[in-house]
Parts: sequence; C-alpha cells; structure tokens
Amino acid sequence: MEKYKYLFGDSKKSKIKNYNKFYIITLVLLLINYIFWFWQFNFCTIDTHIINSFILLIPIILIILMYFLTKKEKINVRKGKIISIILVVLFLILNFYTLIFVMVKEGISHEDNPLRYKHICNIAGYEKIRFQFPSEIPQELIQNNKVTFYYRPQFLQGGFCFELLLEMNNDKIDEYIEKYKEQVKEIIEVKETNYNQLYDEYGIHIPVIFSYKDGKEFFINSEIYLFESKPYKPNNWNHGYAYYMARNGKLKKLLLVTEVW
Repeated sequence: MEKYKYLFGDSKKSKIKNYNKFYIITLVLLLINYIFWFWQFNFCTIDTHIINSFILLIPIILIILMYFLTKKEKINVRKGKIISIILVVLFLILNFYTLIFVMVKEGISHEDNPLRYKHICNIAGYEKIRFQFPSEIPQELIQNNKVTFYYRPQFLQGGFCFELLLEMNNDKIDEYIEKYKEQVKEIIEVKETNYNQLYDEYGIHIPVIFSYKDGKEFFINSEIYLFESKPYKPNNWNHGYAYYMARNGKLKKLLLVTEVW
C-alpha cells in the first residue's frame, strides 16, 4: 500500500512540476508580448492608449491567479492548465482587437501641437523624404508662437502629411536652407502668373496649416526649393508625393512639407 502511495505522490509531483514549466514558459512569452505592445501603444503612437494596455493585462493577471490556486490545490492541475490555455487564447484575441482599435484611432488622428514635434518625428514614417525637417524646434520659437505644425499619419487610402511653418529672420532662414541646397532639384519662383500651375506641374497645393487666403499670400512671391515631386502616373496627381521647402522673405517664414497621397 505504501508503495502505491509513493507512486501516486510521485505522479502528482510530476504533474505539478510539468505545470510549473508550462506556466513559466507561457507567462514569460505573454509578458514579452505585452511589454512590446505596451511600448507600441503608448510610445509609438500619437496618443497614449493606457486603458487598452490595461485591458490586455487582464488575462495575464488571471493566469497568475490560476497558478496560485493550482499551487494551493484549490484547482487541480488539469483544470488549471485548461483554463490557462483558454486565457492565452483570450489574450491573443484581445491583442488582435486592441491592435485594430488603436490602428483605426491613430489613422484618423492628427497632431498639431509643436510641443509634441520631437515625439512625432520619432514615430512618423517616410524618414527618407522628410530629411529637410529639423530634429527639434527651438524653444524660443514655440514660446513666441512662431511655429505652426501639422502631422497626419497614412491610413488605408488616406495620405501622409508632415508640415512645419517657422517664422524667423531671413538670415536664419537662409542659413537653414543652405544646409540642403545640394539636394534641391529645382527652385521655383512663384508669381501670380504661375501660382495656379503649382499643382498641375508639381502636385503642390495649399498645405493644411494654411487657410486658402493665407496659403495664397504665402506662396505668391515665395521661392520653393523642390527636392522631388512625382505623380503615380504621368500628369495624373490623384496619387503621388512631394517634398520641398518654401521661403517667403517678405513674411519672414519658412515652410517645410512632405506629403504622400
């Protein structure tokens, strides 16, 4: 009889040991996954998504609870394992729907706060065609309300938009433009006579940060330093991209634009 008790006890210990391995491996994988998505949802997005991150944490907390209940023999090992597997599946489902929710919310969001410019620079795409933007905006320009900023991420058929308008003295503007002169493919002198051809020839239209009136006032008598603009089909600007700088010496303003549509 003692022999059978020993064998039964050993079998029970073996099950618990196997469950411990299952629990540790599962929890480590889930925590790594959770940390990755927590970082993505809160540090790689326009807005933070703390609530969604906490919802995603619920299955992990329940798995930890199941482990302690199993360890204290409130639930047997087999049931604990089945419930833990169900919770893992629940975690993956929540992960998927949270990702979809965040993507949609981010896709229809925008940012126009200059104080968040550096953060947006770190998360926005199209780095190669927005090289003309500064890594950060001088604080004195922000404090004196001489900055206008707009960012919209690309989502589904929508376009990517990155715009920055800086008001500073012409010497500073010239100094800034000089750094990128070698990459400029064409300098366009904008007058009343060629203003209406900007879109047809280069895909350049009034940026979001301007009203129609202010945009026209800025572009006329300005110089556009075009890096590149290209339609997806010849003479068809339904889709395309353009990135450039524009300077209006009279208004003492420098415009930086990268747009993909």
